[in-house]
Parts: sequence; structure tokens; C-alpha cells
Amino acid sequence: MKKIIKILQTDVEPLIIEDEDDSNLDDYMVKLSELLNIGNVVILETTTSSHIIRPNQIISISVNETGRKRNYKKAKNTKNIKKEKPPEKEQEDIITDG
Repeated sequence: MKKIIKILQTDVEPLIIEDEDDSNLDDYMVKLSELLNIGNVVILETTTSSHIIRPNQIISISVNETGRKRNYKKAKNTKNIKKEKPPEKEQEDIITDG
């Protein structure tokens, strides 16, 4: 699957990289996140390019796969769920001198 990696770094334009990798997305993300624990400078090699990166300058990394649908869980049907009403406020008697 083709993966598109977007790396946001401090004070630099986002780095967008393509990679033709067949591993599943979860495993790929774990490998990629290991970059953040490595020293001052890292060489990130993909099937299409190589990049020298400073992990301490990385703000976030996002990865998307093209050509594959993600399986999302549907939300539960909320039509039949009874909503609880907030407790009614008791009426207070106010006594004034007059």
C-alpha cells in the first residue's frame, strides 16, 4: 500500500513523504514513532527517498494509506435510549422583612 507521511516540525514547512510499504498501518506507525526516541539526527529512508531529520524538532507525524478503506465502528443507535431529565429544583421560600 502507498503510504503518505506528513511530518510537522518546529519552524519548518511540513515534510510530506510517500512510501510504498506493504506492512499494516499499525505496525508502520510503531516503527515510525521510534524515530522520536533516537538521538540528535536520524536518517529516514523510504522506498522513494531519504531524509535527514532532527527528532527533537518533530511536533507530529501522520500517516495515511491510499487505496484502502478503514474499518470504522458504527455508533450505537441512540434513538431508543432514554434521556434522563435533570432533577427538578425545589422551590425555595424567600422571607423578607417588610
